[in-house]
Amino acid sequence: MAMRLWRSVRRARSGPALPSDIDALARLVEGVDRDRYLDVQAEDAWQAAAKRWPLVAAVLELTVEEQKG
Repeated sequence: MAMRLWRSVRRARSGPALPSDIDALARLVEGVDRDRYLDVQAEDAWQAAAKRWPLVAAVLELTVEEQKG
């Protein structure tokens, strides 16, 4: 159902290929403010990139979190 609703919305050509979990939830549930939630997918992506390219992370002064567990 979410994909059907997502496809019915016109998107800009420069927009993301798929919506984040928060964007999809905000489209389906009235009253959800997507700006108040942390996008864990984006957080995980930049943490993985910072681990992959530590020199770039150091130049950008990004702190890499140690894995839990």
